[in-house]
Amino acid sequence: METLISIVFLNYNRLHETRKTVHKLLQCRNELDNIEIIAVDNGSQDGTREYLAGLGESIRIVLLDKNYGIEGYNKGFDIAKGDIIIVLDDDSHIDAETIKRAGELFSQDTHLGIIAFKIVNENGERFKTWHIPAQDTYQESFAFVGCGFAVRKDIFKEIGFYPREFFLYHNEIAVAIKVKLSGYKIIYDPSCVAVHRTAGQQRDPSRRIYYTLKNSLVLIWMYYPFHLALYMTISRIIISFSLALVYMKGKAAVHALCDFRLSHPKKILLPKKKREILKPFFYQNSIFHRIFHRLA
Repeated sequence: METLISIVFLNYNRLHETRKTVHKLLQCRNELDNIEIIAVDNGSQDGTREYLAGLGESIRIVLLDKNYGIEGYNKGFDIAKGDIIIVLDDDSHIDAETIKRAGELFSQDTHLGIIAFKIVNENGERFKTWHIPAQDTYQESFAFVGCGFAVRKDIFKEIGFYPREFFLYHNEIAVAIKVKLSGYKIIYDPSCVAVHRTAGQQRDPSRRIYYTLKNSLVLIWMYYPFHLALYMTISRIIISFSLALVYMKGKAAVHALCDFRLSHPKKILLPKKKREILKPFFYQNSIFHRIFHRLA
């Protein structure tokens, strides 16, 4: 009997993109009978809720009363019946071959926790990010991209799914760290492909600046000893405020600092050896490494 795979995606006020994603996923289900599709709506007001409700039993839906950010995903993860969950955005899709490949990889390796997908735009151009390797070969990965990855549900549930306090950005990093600390691998497999149809489009810089700064600081003070946390905090502030100056969004950065002071992240001090798994995160929040990388 084939393993059931749950595909969960989150919608918020993008009816046009949601229609495309649903269409693509229903095509996958025409080829595969071991998948369920779960759509979570984050309180959309553009007709998305009505569209999903009108689909009948073709997909499972969760209609939330407001925008909960990435926490909204957790409502879908919680009801998923599959042993494996594939996570998408409302503007990303996959094909049946990616679903089959993900199922095979998990069945072959019991220590595999997450599969990071290759992310491309509609033209097939690769989306570049420090979350995943730069080379398109099967290899271990630091993290994954939230618009396309697969995860074992039991592991995901054990770590509490996405951190509800993050709302946006760095939820992938928080999950990746917990999965690795639990002893499971994250593998990047370029044969698993997610098409992110709006990849590269500019999004609200205020939200990016605010949540990247706030959530980075939460993770820094959660996992690093004081001397490293202090250095990384200064670095992160310089990086984020530089970006804020470019976009003239200084208030967002100041707001992030104020809200971080109220967050009180739980301290989980890691020994030096275990901190090695966080090296890409350290480099992203080290001003010297960022400057050196640009000059190299």
